[in-house]
Amino acid sequence: MVQRIVIFLCFFQLILTAQPKDHTFDKDSLVLKIQQELEESKQLTSLAYYPEAYDKIWEVLKTSDSLNNPDIKYKAYKNLTLLYSIFYKKDKAISAIDSMFYHAKRSGVYEVPVDKSNLFFAAALTYRMNQEYELAQKHLSVSQRILDSLNTPIKNKIYVLTEQAHLHTLTGNYKESEDLIFSLSDEISDNHDYSSIIYSMLGDLFAKQNRNKEALQYYEKSLQLISEQKIRQGLRVGLLEKTSLLYKELGNYKLAYEQINESKSLGDSLFGSQSQRNKQLFEIKDSYRKSIIANNRIKKEQELKLVNAEKEKLNAQLLFSILLIVISIIASVIVIKLLRNKHQVEKRLAKERAKAEIEIKKKELAVTALQLIEKDKLLEEIKKGLDDVNKDGSNSVEKIKSTIKVNSAKTWEEFETRFIQVNSSFYESLGNKHKNLSRNELKLCALVKLNFSTKEMAQLLGISADSVNKARYRLRKKLDLQRDENLVTYINSI
Repeated sequence: MVQRIVIFLCFFQLILTAQPKDHTFDKDSLVLKIQQELEESKQLTSLAYYPEAYDKIWEVLKTSDSLNNPDIKYKAYKNLTLLYSIFYKKDKAISAIDSMFYHAKRSGVYEVPVDKSNLFFAAALTYRMNQEYELAQKHLSVSQRILDSLNTPIKNKIYVLTEQAHLHTLTGNYKESEDLIFSLSDEISDNHDYSSIIYSMLGDLFAKQNRNKEALQYYEKSLQLISEQKIRQGLRVGLLEKTSLLYKELGNYKLAYEQINESKSLGDSLFGSQSQRNKQLFEIKDSYRKSIIANNRIKKEQELKLVNAEKEKLNAQLLFSILLIVISIIASVIVIKLLRNKHQVEKRLAKERAKAEIEIKKKELAVTALQLIEKDKLLEEIKKGLDDVNKDGSNSVEKIKSTIKVNSAKTWEEFETRFIQVNSSFYESLGNKHKNLSRNELKLCALVKLNFSTKEMAQLLGISADSVNKARYRLRKKLDLQRDENLVTYINSI
């Protein structure tokens, strides 16, 4: 009973731990919060609250690490490039561009044409602010081509076109800049967010051409719109400094002094290192960056250890596999060699046994042939003896003599039967090579193969020795043997 209860509790615990935990709500809330902070950072930047905007961005970057959300990282680095540029941190600004592109590619920004255009525009803006005009033009051209491919109306791409006009001014293409800016000014009213920027760019264009009165006119108009719209305070600092220089060149020193004084005061409040509001930014709280570097170092060390451990494991497995393969190969070679040796020994023994059996049968055949010859010889002698006895004219001797008959044909049949048992393929091979041999010639070949003498052949064949020699001569002719070729050697080779 106790065991059943324990099993039930374990099973119940497994069910509880197996239930998936839903963190979707918490994650979505965190993403929403980060997106709000990103928007606040943009607003703070536009209002020139740069330290607060900077801190917001780094808080976003810290929090986004747990989300693994490349889209948030992309937007954060996009804002960071602008802030670094405002405070002339060129190296950090360009480094932030690289980070911006890295996270943009991971987030899928490249898949949406408008977002991709904004990405290249942000890079162009940062490069221009850091006086990298060639890179700025390169990225701006990409942004503009994307918008042109989408048939984007001018009012929706005015930010790209104004930046292009400003780049023309900075690189000395004044005519292109003037034509483009005036065409843009016809598209928007003074209430438009970009109107102050367009007037500022016109002022820069005319100032570059030493058309000071016209430049001053547009600078003043841009300052007026900034005051009314209460935006772009950072731009206002630069405009005040530029108007001060123009008033000085025009001889209006009082206004020049007032403008430069206002510019310095506003600049100190926004950018000055003595400004209480900006003091934190110049002391840059880089705790996040340092922690990221430390974490990355620890992570890389751990990854390196894991890689080394995995490498050692793979090496060990590889070594074991190689050893196993080598042992298997050696074992296979040994087994194959043993089997081959065994097969060769068995084959040799079988061949030797067969050879021995043939030799035994040959001996038996020879013995049999000799016995038959001796038998016939004995019978002949008996007949001769009886002939001598028969001279007295007794009929009984004739009766005995008639019963003793040398049967050469039967003797040969017995011999041939035994010969075929020993040399089963001899007649077939001989017949294939020489089809015109007679039966008597085949008999003669068999006796030659057994190396019988002429006398023994005559006895078995029931003919005289001279007849045997004549038969051997005719056989050589039929076999097409030359004079120097030996009949016995040729017959044994078949």
